[in-house]
Amino acid sequence: MTYRVRRVGREDWERLRELRLAALSDPVAHLAFFEPYEKAVRLGQEDWQRRASDGERPIFVGETADGKWVGMVGLLTVEAHVEVVGVYIAPEHRGTGLAARLMRAAIEGAGGREVRLRVHQNNARAARFYANLGFQPTGASAPDPRDPTLVAYELAYRGD
Repeated sequence: MTYRVRRVGREDWERLRELRLAALSDPVAHLAFFEPYEKAVRLGQEDWQRRASDGERPIFVGETADGKWVGMVGLLTVEAHVEVVGVYIAPEHRGTGLAARLMRAAIEGAGGREVRLRVHQNNARAARFYANLGFQPTGASAPDPRDPTLVAYELAYRGD
């Protein structure tokens, strides 16, 4: 399948909202998000427009040839590094290479800074995917805010 990967703009807020809500309601992908569906669904147009156009938190999407959004990845600048956040691929597009293309866009979007992310302890598939891209454990972890008995491990990509 052919995909176009591009950065989201303010005018894309409705499509971003639709994709984010799909991600938050996905029975597998929800592990990657700390924002509850119930909170996101209540956000207004201005909130979504701000998310779509925030220069400090760019979002890249993957869209099909017919323009349907089927994947996303966001970036958040934190001091000297960049955090990857909000990674999601629609179920019917998993395993197609889109996630790797989105992650390459995120790494490029980091502008040479170290790229970090957190992967939930119960998301072994994502952990394998990130390892295959060259992400390595940093040794840091943080509790899952929804369940402090679970953790998310930090991984870092420092370049080729």
